[in-house]
Amino acid sequence: MEEGRLNSLRLNMSAKATKILIDRKNWLGATFLNVVNEIVLRYKFRQIQVIGRNNLPDHEPFILVSNHGSRFDGLMVQRALKRKANYMVSPNELKGLQGFTLPWVGAFPANPRLDITGFALETLKKGEGLVVFPEGNVFYDGQIHPFKFGAARIALKAYQNGMPLKVVPAAIDYEWGPAAKARIVFGEPIEMDEYVKRYQSDPSGVMKNLSDSLHREVLALKSELFGHEKDKYISADKPVRNWAKSLPMDALKETSSLPEVRLQARV
Repeated sequence: MEEGRLNSLRLNMSAKATKILIDRKNWLGATFLNVVNEIVLRYKFRQIQVIGRNNLPDHEPFILVSNHGSRFDGLMVQRALKRKANYMVSPNELKGLQGFTLPWVGAFPANPRLDITGFALETLKKGEGLVVFPEGNVFYDGQIHPFKFGAARIALKAYQNGMPLKVVPAAIDYEWGPAAKARIVFGEPIEMDEYVKRYQSDPSGVMKNLSDSLHREVLALKSELFGHEKDKYISADKPVRNWAKSLPMDALKETSSLPEVRLQARV
């Protein structure tokens, strides 16, 4: 009898968690925020560069993983994607007016008490994207901090559920001053086969391995493409890909408009 009551309580708690995380995107609110987003970015930055946008699928689901060093990061990603996506954000960023408006473009709280993975998988099944800043918060010290496992867990669960989606690393960087510039680069998708093969036998270990690999990918993009040599020393491991050798460096010259360049990774 007691065990039956406990099971019923667990089911009720699970149902409540699922009800809390609902998709609140709507085209009218998203259109309004997109216009505001564009105005804010054009006012703040003299130049905005997007590199490697073609590394993201146009219609299929994907998971995008990026560093988080500024409050402008979400705006930069949203502007560059140009398609529906859902954004896993800190619960602290969904308070007050932001808590009312940001869900219009797909923001939802990274609250461990909620069924984050289940919600993310449902949105991926619709063919939408998922954007994660795995550091878990905004860090203004210019470094890329260790990644939490949320993005890796969702990616592996997606593959386990028959969704072979693309997992794409990205890096965002800014030059501040009177002629402020913002740059975002999308790297090539991670090779997931080996992680998926080992996930069943060692889920915790594989989640950590994948998170570490994503961390190194983002480090490589930011440090080698944007010249932040000090960032290379945040991780004890070498970057798994050497992006600088394969990207035409004249693509990073200061120009009024930057063509998108496909990044050819050398593993």
